Amino acid sequence: MNVIYITITALSGGHLKRGTMLEKTVHIEIKNLSKRTPYLTDANGNSVEGGALNADYTTVDAVANVCNKLGKAGFTYRKDFIWDDTTWTDDMEDAISLKYSDPKILTVLGLTQ
Repeated sequence: MNVIYITITALSGGHLKRGTMLEKTVHIEIKNLSKRTPYLTDANGNSVEGGALNADYTTVDAVANVCNKLGKAGFTYRKDFIWDDTTWTDDMEDAISLKYSDPKILTVLGLTQ
């Protein structure tokens, strides 16, 4: 069973666009959003990453998947939701944090409040 941790908090002035306030936060486990490996590897599983841009591809893929799904459902990034941060669940699992205002976003993502 996949466990989703949801936290709802009020923002103190978290305006992104005049008249738009994202009032709620949801933390979603990354493993529920992406199966991509975190880094590029060679045939032996050794990292081939290097340089200044060592992005964790699993996190990036998870954020892209959420944004795509919400966009297809008619929500607009920065107006209806925004990727806020990376975080952890209570069990210390990697997660992404989204800020949003419309509770329908949870429904689209298959989450419940």
